Amino acid sequence: MTPLINLLPWRQALRQQRAHRWVVLLALVLFIVLFGILYARLLSAGENNVRQAQNAYLVNTHSALQRVFQQRQVVAEKHQKERLLQQIRDVQQRAIQLWERRLLRIAEILPAGAWLSSLTLQKGQCVVKGHAPVLDDMLRLEEGLAQLEGISGVKAGALQHEAAGGFGFTFTLTLSEVANAVAN
Repeated sequence: MTPLINLLPWRQALRQQRAHRWVVLLALVLFIVLFGILYARLLSAGENNVRQAQNAYLVNTHSALQRVFQQRQVVAEKHQKERLLQQIRDVQQRAIQLWERRLLRIAEILPAGAWLSSLTLQKGQCVVKGHAPVLDDMLRLEEGLAQLEGISGVKAGALQHEAAGGFGFTFTLTLSEVANAVAN
């Protein structure tokens, strides 16, 4: 047997060099692929952390906004009730002023010696009861009541001669604001 003699040693060296390059290239590709996978995972984990932080922020913000909204809603309801109460007070105040003027006017037209025993307001009518010493005083009182502001009609009621002298009378006054509301 004849020993093999390599007459071209550079071919062997070239083959080893190529094999070495392929191994390095393969190792480099594997390293880049692994590095890419690791980077993608880190990037994905970072995005997940950002999403979780955003979700937590949104949940906290949403609950805080709900609390603020509810507080503002309560305040708005309170202001609405206060406005409604103020409107009611204003209407009551105007009614008091109106009746104050009417009662002062009734006191002015009340003849000397006559007095009122009751003044009741029911179902849009004002019932005036009182005592007058003379029948003519009652007629003047009826005329005066018919001229009162806000009165649309005066109806004479019961007339009684009292034992102590004088006459007991009853007048029913129809208020014009009620008469207008009924007509409409």
